[in-house]
Parts: sequence; structure tokens; C-alpha cells
Amino acid sequence: MYRFFVGGLLASLLVGCATAPSLPDKPKSYFDDLELTASPLITLAQSRAGSGVALLADPEEALQARLHLAELAQTTLDLQYYLWQGDDSGLSLSHEVLTAADRGVRVRILLDDIYHSGRDSAYQTLNSHPNVQVRLFNPIGNRGAAKMPNYAFQKSTFNYRMHNKIFLVDGVAAVLGGRNIGDEYFGRNTSFNFQDIDAITVGAVVNHVGEAFDLFWNSEFAIPVEVLRQKGLKLIDATQRSRLSAAREQVRSGDGEHAAGASHLTWLDTLSNGLLWTNARIIVDRPDRGGEYPDSAFTAFTEDPELTPSSTVQIQTAYLIPNGPMLGNLTALSTKGVDVRILTNSAASTNHGVVHAYYSKYRKQLLSENIELYEVQGTGALATYLDRVGEDAHAGLHTKAMVVDERLSVIGSYNMDPRSRVWNSEIALVVDDANFAAEVLQEMERDFSPEAAWRLSLDEKESVVWTGESEGAETQFHRDPGSTWWDRLVWGIFRILPLENEL
Repeated sequence: MYRFFVGGLLASLLVGCATAPSLPDKPKSYFDDLELTASPLITLAQSRAGSGVALLADPEEALQARLHLAELAQTTLDLQYYLWQGDDSGLSLSHEVLTAADRGVRVRILLDDIYHSGRDSAYQTLNSHPNVQVRLFNPIGNRGAAKMPNYAFQKSTFNYRMHNKIFLVDGVAAVLGGRNIGDEYFGRNTSFNFQDIDAITVGAVVNHVGEAFDLFWNSEFAIPVEVLRQKGLKLIDATQRSRLSAAREQVRSGDGEHAAGASHLTWLDTLSNGLLWTNARIIVDRPDRGGEYPDSAFTAFTEDPELTPSSTVQIQTAYLIPNGPMLGNLTALSTKGVDVRILTNSAASTNHGVVHAYYSKYRKQLLSENIELYEVQGTGALATYLDRVGEDAHAGLHTKAMVVDERLSVIGSYNMDPRSRVWNSEIALVVDDANFAAEVLQEMERDFSPEAAWRLSLDEKESVVWTGESEGAETQFHRDPGSTWWDRLVWGIFRILPLENEL
């Protein structure tokens, strides 16, 4: 986000800015409008009381789950994402979406507008299918080159972004978590991949997921893509279909355990045997945050006395800027004897250097309060685990997950930073089950290991020390591993700028 702000600041003085598009009379629709067509997926979802949940930690498995679910769709597909890229992963899912629409499935796609510059034509082409509707959340009035300057000039309006991630099928099965749609979220990027965690759920809780999608889809901020650009509409042609099909085959023919995959019915049978039927619910922000609703739903959740950790809390967050009430809350837990352990990105693994600049000033205070702090190495064991395409890829953390007292698991889109707390809308799945928590903790433990992450501590001079392992030997650093003097100078300059509460 900071790239758009800084890059567009001067340019905003030179271009005119348009107000946000609106369409007050747009048609409303709901996840349960249509009568369901009998299918094996619906039979599974209705087979038990409560909610069935399964962890999607492996990146290839996470992609294949979405592809299989789209193949299984018989009535509706409702997809809500912050980012959907035009690489093999994004195109292969687009292929399955169109294939579902061809067989009569109603498809609704809701995307945040901020990272999708220049794609209006592609979205309108997709929207031209009679069974597909595409809407953009809080779209910026100017399109093309003037879009980001418009964002900078009207930041109070356009700073509010939709960070939710929902993959909802037939209103009975859903994938929730932190992953956007793109190769780096599914271990398919040749240079940089993200560690992340999703969960798939069926049954009772999915009704609430559908309601959350509808809340955003029908909100004043969700604008049909046809409103944004009226000229040059192209229908989906054979060339575009061929490109999507080629991407689907590329993903299908992968070498990984899950990429080769069996049929979607065989996959569904495997899922059925692996589901844990338990208690689950969701937390979701309102689409009209701000004004009389300034606080995130996650703030109320974490401050609920009944949910306060009594012994342990383990957190993985891609972006950590613990200002506002967050630092005080973490300190209070540690003071009460709760073991607090946090993994976030290092200078070598982050994809937002300015976030690291502001996060780094909080490290000493966190460590002085006996909070265990870890940073992803970037080129350690986690990078090797995520590397699924035969290249020497770097790794970053994109997970947003928390486990309280080895019992309560929260998996979603919420980062521990001002952007999630103040500016973005977010969503998460909450599972109150020790068995599910044990699965999440097992995945987390690999990422906390000394081969994958640096453990931070303070030396006798109160300076930060990074300790980990490389090729079986303990390694220590007294400056951010992988950083240069120039990096540290730039971080210092960033900290002078009033950007912290934008990140």
C-alpha cells in the first residue's frame, strides 16, 4: 500500500481525480437464492450435525482443493478475494470458474480494486458470460495511469480496502484463510513463495460464510465492473479459452504429491475421511467500517475476557506493527505468565520493506517483555519446503493464524498491524477444538524451527541478536540477516515519514 501512497503523492498534483463510482440501484442476490442441485458435495455437507473442518497447509493441496471444489460446484460459486493474479494459478482457477458457468452454475466474483489496475477489460470479458457477475470493491474513479494518483489524493475515501478471502461452493463448502490467488501462494513461483494456512469447512458454519459474502456483495462499495468501463467490450473467445485451458493443464501436470491428483470425486472422498466435525464460527468485519463502526470485529474478539489466554498463545502474522492497544495487550499477557510466541517476516523474507522499517522499532520492547519473537529466514528450511517447481526459491510468511491455550484456533486474513486493525475489512474461521489446534500447532512448529526462522534475543548491551541454524550449524547475527547498511538507512528514512498507521 505504501508504494501507491509514496509513488502517487506528487503525481496527484498534476492530474484530475474522479469520485468513486456508485450504483445505488444495483440488483441484490444471496448465496441461498437458488434451489440446490443434488450432488456428492451437498450430501457430505448435510451428512453430520455441526461443522466439518480440515486444515489446508500444504500449498499445492490448497490450490488443488479450490480446483476440485470448483469442479464439484452444481449451483453457485461465490469468490471474494483481495488479489487474483493472471498467472498459472489464477488462470487455472478462471478456467474452472468458466467451466462451471458453462454448465449453468451462477458465479459471483468480488475483488478488491487496489491491486487490479489495468484489468477492467479482462474482468468485463469474464463478466460477459451470462452466468458470471464481477464486482469491484471500493473502486477508484480514475482508471489506468491516473488510478494511483487518485488513490493518493483521496486517501480518506480509498484507503478502506476489502482484504477478505472466501471460496464458497453451492453455499455448503468454503475455503477461508490468508491465501490470495497467485502462484506465490501455492508454491508455484520460481523465485519467491509464501507460507500460508487455509482451512476448508462444510456444514453449519458455511451458512455464516455465505451471509458474510452477501453482506459485501450487496453493499454500496461493491460496484459491477460494467459500470467502470463501457467501451471496447469483448466476449470470451476461443483464444482466451485456450490460454485458460493451457494454464489448467500446466497446474494439473505438476510433479507434486497433490498436483497430479485424482478425480474430484476421489478427492472429495479423501476430504470426507479427513474432516473433523466440531464447533466453528467466523469473525467478519462490516463492509461499512468507519464512522459509527470504527473498530475491527477482531478487536472485540481478542478483548473478550472468556477468550483471554491462560497459558499459551502462538501467533503467525505476516506483518507485525504492534502499535495502538496491541503492544499493551501482548505485554499484559506476558506479565500474567502467558507464554507468547510470535513469528513474522525478517528483512530477508518480507515483501514490504517499509513495514519492516516500522516493525523493527518494536522488537526490543517485545523482547524486554519476555515475548518470544521469531523471524522467517527467507532462504532456510521453509524455503525448501515451499519450493515445488524445481527452483531455488526464497520464502516469506503470509500466514495469519493464532492458537490460544492449545485449544482455540483462528485462521484468516487479519494481520497484527494498523491496516488490518483500522483500514481493512477482514474475515477468519474460529475453531474451538484441541484436536484441530494440535494440527495447526504441528504446522506452526516447523516454521518456528531454527532451520526455518531466527529466534531473536537481547544481549548484555540490550542489542538484538538473531540465532538460528544453517546447514546444521548454529549461526548468529547482530544486525538484520541479509540486510545492508543501505537497507538500514532507508528504514530510518521511512520511520521519519508519517506512514506507520497506513501500514
